[in-house]
Formats: sequence, C-alpha cells, structure tokens
Amino acid sequence: MKITDIKITDPVYIPIRQTQDAINTLPTVSSYSFCQIFTDDGVTGLGLARSGNLYRVFVEEILKPYIIGEDPMNNERIWSKMYWATLQEGRRGAAINAISMVDVAIWDLKGKITNQPVNRLLGGYRDKVPSYGSGIDINYTSDELVKEMSDYVKEGFKIVKMKIGKRDPKEDLERVKLVRKTIGPDTDLCLDVNNGWSIHTAIEMAKRLEEYDIYWLEEPILADEIDNLAKLARETTIPIAVGENHYTKWEFKDLMEHGAVEVVQADIWKCGGPTEFLKIAAMADAYGLPVCPHHTEFIDVPLIAAIPNGLFHEYIKEFFEPMTPLFRDHVKPENGEVAPLNKPGFGIELNMDSVKRLGTRPSPDKLRRTVLRGWRWPPYL
Repeated sequence: MKITDIKITDPVYIPIRQTQDAINTLPTVSSYSFCQIFTDDGVTGLGLARSGNLYRVFVEEILKPYIIGEDPMNNERIWSKMYWATLQEGRRGAAINAISMVDVAIWDLKGKITNQPVNRLLGGYRDKVPSYGSGIDINYTSDELVKEMSDYVKEGFKIVKMKIGKRDPKEDLERVKLVRKTIGPDTDLCLDVNNGWSIHTAIEMAKRLEEYDIYWLEEPILADEIDNLAKLARETTIPIAVGENHYTKWEFKDLMEHGAVEVVQADIWKCGGPTEFLKIAAMADAYGLPVCPHHTEFIDVPLIAAIPNGLFHEYIKEFFEPMTPLFRDHVKPENGEVAPLNKPGFGIELNMDSVKRLGTRPSPDKLRRTVLRGWRWPPYL
C-alpha cells in the first residue's frame, strides 16, 4: 500500500463562549481542519487539528512531496523525513504542528489498515482512563466558578481544574479557597496559570497555595524558563505540570533532566503527534513521571489508554460540547471516566451535514485572540 495524496480540508468554525486566561482573551469561534491521507487501496486516514493557512502550506507544499509514495505503516520513516524536511523552517511551532497533524492521520490510517483501534496498536494498557473537569475562564464570577466546579463534581469527576493568574494574586487565593470549600476535601484540585507569573510571584504564591491541597500547579511561569521551573519545583510541595507549549522529545528531555516537570502535559497536536508522544511517554516512565496530555478533544483518549503512565483525559465542557455535532460518534466521560471508541484508527467519522453547516467563515473579530501579557507592574514581581 502506498500514499497517493494528502490534503487539508477547509476549516470548520465552532462558536464557543468567550473565555480568558492569564495571558489571552480567546476567540468566540474555534476553528478546526482535517488532514486526509489517501492510499492506492482506497483507505483514507483522517486527523483532526486546529486550522490555519500556515499549517496547510507546511503540509501541502513542504511535507507532501516527502510523503507521497510511502507505505503508511512506516510511520517512523515518514516522521523522520518530515522532521528533516522542515529543519530549516523551524524545529518547533508551526512546523511541528504540521508534522503532528499528519502523524495523527497516519496512525488513523494504520488502524484502519489493520482493523484495530489506535489504543490497541499502541499497547492497550487499559480499557478506560480517568478524566478531569477543566475550567477555562479566569473571568467567571464567583457564582459562575462555583457552579462550574460543582457541576463537574456532580457529573462524577474526582478531579477538577480552575484558571488562576489574576492581576491581584490575593484574588486568586480567595477564589481557590472558595473552590476548595465548594468541592470539599475528597475532590482533587488543579490550578492553571497559563505562563502568567514571574518566578518570584510563583514561589510566593505556591507557598500560600499549599494549604489548599493542590494536585498540580500548571504552567506557573513562561514555558521557556526551564531553570526557573526547576527552581520552583524545589521550592514547593505542589507538583509542577508543564508541556502543552513544549515540542518534541528533545525539549521534554531537558524538562525531565532539569527536574522542571512532575506531570508531563505533552500536547499531541504540538509535540510531534502520536509517534513522538510515545517516545516522550516512555522517557517520562523511565523518570517515574505520569503523562497527562493537554486537551486534544477526541484523539487523546486512545493514547492515554495505551501507555502505563497515562494519567487523565482533560475534558473541557465549553470546547467539547460545541464540537460534538461534527462527529457521528465520539468519546464522552461518564462518572469521571472515558473509554476509547474501539473503532479502527481513532474512530473519527465526520457528520458531513454539520461540517457543511459549520464551514462558513465568521467575521475576523470572532477569530481574533487578544494577548494580555505585559500588564504586570512592577515587572518580574
């Protein structure tokens, strides 16, 4: 079997509630594209990823010539060819995002060729994985925040996450105190700062947050400050979770060697796709670290289920529910657990009526992300 063509579909646009974290105001429309890989046997692989013309250019103009004619079962060779083909254009960011997009479709194709779900192809360690309810908006009022966290607990989630990183750290402390009181001592609580603090603020805040029994502190400072992440990890008893803004096994190797990560959050759409994710997970396993991917909606569950150190699936209701019309069938947590679809590949089957309905491009302001970083004064405090 040989690959004959590869295409990136036109985007679909999913209306979502406007949300904000410590550094961004997110768009009110989330856009996604699909990577299609065609073969001479008529089997097609399908990968879901965030959309953008830059990724289409990378895939269709740079990567495509290196993929056509390859046997889709040879994912390691294909990945290596793609990596070396983009070496001069960038070893992180859009280049690795494009490789990840293709690699997801390759693994979907491999599953369909072998008539096996991806989780079995990759090892089939467990049949279900625990899921956590993830909050997405730092601007929720106290009542909205309490309702969001309470609803997750009522739905059976044993662990929840909230956004922090307010301009006034004292406000963060009050909100964390409120949520801990709301969910009680038997539900685990994670905090996500989205790179919003300086190392000084992170150390001071971590000391104050320890009394609330925090399960992990996510991206407390800029992802690139690996030495400072390691310093923070030494200064607090709260585990440090990072990885959604890191790329390839080489960056994760640096994080682990420095002691800068205790929960590995590789994003399958960013880190290099399933092929690279498996190497990151194996490396984390050797360091005794769990892997909890940054949310990748409908493709991360099989990968978490396949590895022995898979931790949780991240469920974000504000993103997940608006996307469900795109698919004929989809994973969904029940009582805090989620099972792979157990269909060949990733089991993604598009509802073409919804794809067509959601294909109209909205006005630019609905797609615009506003970057807020830079407000802190005095700087580095």
